[in-house]
Amino acid sequence: MPSIQTFRKRLAMVRGEIEKRGAKAAILFNSLNIYYLTGFPRGRSLIVPIDADPILLVSELEFDEATETFKHGVVIPLKADMSLSDVINSKLTELHVSGNIAVERQYMNIDMYSTLAKKLNVSEFMDFSTSILQIRSVKDSEEIDLIRKALSISEKSIKHLLSVLHEGMSEVEIAGEIEYAMRRAGSEGYAFDSIVASGVRSAFPHASTTQKRVCQGELVVIDVGAKYGGYCSDITRTITVGSINEDLKKMFTPVLEAINAAVGVLSAGVTGAEVDAAARRVIEKYGYGKYFTHSLGHGVGLAVHEEPGLNSRNNSPLPSGSIVTIEPGIYIKGVGGVRVEEMALVREGGCEILNSLERVFF
Repeated sequence: MPSIQTFRKRLAMVRGEIEKRGAKAAILFNSLNIYYLTGFPRGRSLIVPIDADPILLVSELEFDEATETFKHGVVIPLKADMSLSDVINSKLTELHVSGNIAVERQYMNIDMYSTLAKKLNVSEFMDFSTSILQIRSVKDSEEIDLIRKALSISEKSIKHLLSVLHEGMSEVEIAGEIEYAMRRAGSEGYAFDSIVASGVRSAFPHASTTQKRVCQGELVVIDVGAKYGGYCSDITRTITVGSINEDLKKMFTPVLEAINAAVGVLSAGVTGAEVDAAARRVIEKYGYGKYFTHSLGHGVGLAVHEEPGLNSRNNSPLPSGSIVTIEPGIYIKGVGGVRVEEMALVREGGCEILNSLERVFF
């Protein structure tokens, strides 16, 4: 759990954004944003005034745990017969907040938006949906340490799998071995549903894990992520069962070189599009361009997919302190697929690869 000083620093940054936009308060509904500012994972809403303590609204059943966790603000329990919009309206009225109010419109349903607007006598709220996401994209030292730990757990789980993997195991069994190993190593949960795709199914980038059994000479794409302290990791390795033919081996070379090309240009101030293009040029050079069908990578933090993106659409400079994935892949229908994914910390003048696990295993 981050320190109270860290939470206060985050609140100060959010208040700065609220004030910059000319608003008097923000009403948050995104559970990860609420967690980022409070340390409590199940808040119903968080009111952040610019000149008063934040107010966390939780279910009555969550009140005791929330008060033990959230030490830098006020916790209000919501009884079963209480309306969330009524309580928000009441608290903002008590604080004499009127005029411009920021909300996370992206995380509100139409009913909540219209009901709150009517009660607060606001014709239109200021949208604050992406502001905290941008703040979250830059990790402090505590967050970086938590992500390192989560990644270390994921890598231990893959090492465990390699010690027990054999022909005839099902994809479900393989996922189970990995997930058990992650839990045993301290993972609080999983960043996403584990992907295990073998044989021709390895050509499906986001394949569902099935009862298919792995056979000699097949590729097996494994994409998993542990969670630690609320923070995610994301790692992919393509392993083999026995020896594979030369055509499958050839697919690894451009993928590995594409990672190196991306690392060579990844730095604070460079755009996500530039990093994506550097990796894509390598795969195109080898004649596999049409088989690299997704973006190069994405930010990782409290969510496994967050800002900033390494893709052709991101023409914004990457911030120092962001953590991103580098995951080029080649997917040939009816043949198989290869993806290798690393996590990198973006710094001024370069980046740091956070992984220590080998990239290939043959």
